[in-house]
Order: sequence, then structure tokens, then C-alpha cells
Amino acid sequence: MSDEFYPENLMPMASQLEIRYRRFSERREQVLLDYGYNTARAYWSDLDSICIWALERDKDPLDLDEKDIRQYVALLRRRKYSENTIRRRMTALRKLYA
Repeated sequence: MSDEFYPENLMPMASQLEIRYRRFSERREQVLLDYGYNTARAYWSDLDSICIWALERDKDPLDLDEKDIRQYVALLRRRKYSENTIRRRMTALRKLYA
């Protein structure tokens, strides 16, 4: 049924987004297996937020450079996120790239 609404030949970006998100999701799950429930839940949310931000800008969430990360942090600060939240999100991101 989804082929009716989003035929691959009309939306070549859709398949690329699916591949990027699938790779990200698999990596995120591997990283979070070693954490307790509450920590994994917090990091899951943090990483999901970063992934959505990256995909909205047509960037691969597993291949963000330093400039991309600075832009993301600047966005969080503009939105008045606490420094503790920003640090936790950056910690989660570093664990994803480790």
C-alpha cells in the first residue's frame, strides 16, 4: 500500500533516508545494550533527536563533522536547553562514534 503513495521512482530520497536511519538505529542499539534501562532510555532519546536533526538537513547521522555538531549545540542553546542536557547529548553522541 505504501508503494501507492510513495513510489520509489518519484521519491529517490526516501530510500536513502531509510538506509541512513536503519544504519543509525542498528548502531544505536549496539551502543545502548551495555547500559541500564534509565540511561539507555535517556541516550536513546538524545540520539534520536540528533538523528532527526541530521536527517532534516540531509546529513548522515553517523557522519557528522565538528561543524555539524557545533551547529546542533548552538540550536540547543538557542532553544534554552540546560548545559547538563547538552552535555548528556554530546556524551551520547561520542559513545555512538566510539
